Amino acid sequence: MQPGRVLQATEPQIKLKGEIKMKNYKEYDKEYIGGSDIATLVLVGFNREVDNGLKIEPLHFGGDGSYNAYVVDADAEIGNHYKEVASFNSWLKIYDDEELTKRFEADNITVYRAAEMGCIIKLH
Repeated sequence: MQPGRVLQATEPQIKLKGEIKMKNYKEYDKEYIGGSDIATLVLVGFNREVDNGLKIEPLHFGGDGSYNAYVVDADAEIGNHYKEVASFNSWLKIYDDEELTKRFEADNITVYRAAEMGCIIKLH
């Protein structure tokens, strides 16, 4: 960084992991994924490891409300406090209490959760 230069929040902080540049998950955009009065969204998607290919998984949160997730790519560095809760191949749909709220398509999709409201969806 040049002397006297102020680092802007929009400028990515990049760390090296081997030869791959890793971006912190917080540098990615958050997207609305749904709202719930029962603190749970429903994930439905394809998973080639399941017999019929269709996987349905609840996504629990720590309280009722509206939920957002960081949507990241394969270059994202994900904090150790996040735990993988579901994985899909090809596609994922998210439903809240009332409707389909979000669709994702990627070769692999991994969903992570942390604390009360933390959520990351990794498209890779």
